[in-house]
Amino acid sequence: MGEINRMKLKAGLYIGIAMVFIVGGSLLAVKGKDAVSQAESRKQGILEAEQTTLFYQNSPGTIAKVGAFAGDSVKEGEVLFKVKSAGEGDVDVLAPYDGLVDRVAVKQGVQVQAGVPLAVLQKNTYYTDLYIQESEIQQFAVNQSMDVHFPYLDQPTKVKGSVTSISSAPQFATMRMSREKGQADLTMFLVRISMDSNTDLLPGMTAEVKLDEITD
Repeated sequence: MGEINRMKLKAGLYIGIAMVFIVGGSLLAVKGKDAVSQAESRKQGILEAEQTTLFYQNSPGTIAKVGAFAGDSVKEGEVLFKVKSAGEGDVDVLAPYDGLVDRVAVKQGVQVQAGVPLAVLQKNTYYTDLYIQESEIQQFAVNQSMDVHFPYLDQPTKVKGSVTSISSAPQFATMRMSREKGQADLTMFLVRISMDSNTDLLPGMTAEVKLDEITD
């Protein structure tokens, strides 16, 4: 009888171990599926800064004064350059918007004519471009607001962004699916999301939008 009891005990132990493996495997499968779903719902892009080259637009003249230098913050309407023009007298070149001077291309005393670049200005807004599949594009609309995450900072940051444009992605971004699977080409769309600049953010950082957070 003792031998039979030991055999039953051993069989029960094996069954218990098998159940642990089955339950554990099921939990890992569910967790793995959940991780895949989360990854698919996250769309990532690179944070970029909007820049504009400021060109001289008047008759030929000489730079009489440079009023801003690289790294300076400027306000819309602020005088960045004063030019003495033979045809128009004193000409003020103004900042077209609030922003930051990224680079100054001319010096005092330099002669300029229409079309000469004077400076490169950076807007006080950032943007990121996301590639979105056709099956997901209906979740986005121009002027729609949404949270933009920056997951790789030491303290993950979230800012409010706004969709500024939606367009068909360039041809190189189109994903060609396998004809053997009976699938046609997969159309991709380019969604641009803009946001105010932030002292915690720098161009080149990874920006992320979670589709399951989009409600409007």
